[in-house]
Amino acid sequence: MRALNSKPNKYLFIILFITSFFIILIFYFLNNINNSNNLLNNLENSLTTTKNLFEEQKRYALSLAILLSEDKEIINSFQSQNREESFEVVNRKIKSLKQLQDSNFEVQIHNENLTTYLRSWDIDIKDVPLASFRQGLVKVKELKQPIVSIELGKRLNIKAISPIIENNKYIGSIEAIINFEYLSKELKKKGYKLFVLLNKKYLNIANELKNNDEIANYVLVNNTNINYLEELNLDSLKDYGYISNKNFSFAYFSYYDLQNNHLGYILTGIKNNKHININNSFDYETVNINSEVKIR
Repeated sequence: MRALNSKPNKYLFIILFITSFFIILIFYFLNNINNSNNLLNNLENSLTTTKNLFEEQKRYALSLAILLSEDKEIINSFQSQNREESFEVVNRKIKSLKQLQDSNFEVQIHNENLTTYLRSWDIDIKDVPLASFRQGLVKVKELKQPIVSIELGKRLNIKAISPIIENNKYIGSIEAIINFEYLSKELKKKGYKLFVLLNKKYLNIANELKNNDEIANYVLVNNTNINYLEELNLDSLKDYGYISNKNFSFAYFSYYDLQNNHLGYILTGIKNNKHININNSFDYETVNINSEVKIR
């Protein structure tokens, strides 16, 4: 009788063990799916936030450029080619706007022939030919309309250019330049880290970035720790998507110049506490390039 009783007990134990194992396994997979979904939701939020902040900064730069290009004091000193007066006036305007709006930007004024008239940060620089590598300047002169973009020059910044028009004639342009530090600071408040990567092949133009940190085929543009990007396969990136290493996950998207040349990537990182491996990359089916660099 004991042998007969032990057999059902043995089978019952096996069934309970198998059932428990599968229940634990199901909970494990469900938990992983839930963690992955939460991570993707957070990455999507970081992507949206980053793009919105970029667009906000582009609009701000554009409004500054238009405002300064219509400033009578600046125009009068520019027309008289009094660089000392222009330097004083421009920096006074910058200081006033910085105090009013807690912003940080620089200004460059260009001559009609697309050479440097004045830089707000260095009065000694003048008459630098710009047409060969500043696509935005050429377009502003052609269209007589302001534009804003992430544009490649000796550095990489958000640049808004507005024409200076006198009697319906283009006589020069003025440019508001904003770097990426404000964006880094704003994203940091939300728990994100910003990385702006430029393809190293453009360092012949962006020569002021030659001493910046590098990873794979890219140079880091903004001031942050490139070690967070270690072990990422940057060669696998497409137009946009998500990628991770052991400690961080990143949402990323491409940016292009005015001729639709791919310049690099913008990544927003968040902590990958669960060490989830994610690598989802996508191509854009259609490309919509107009007079601006598209951050898509």
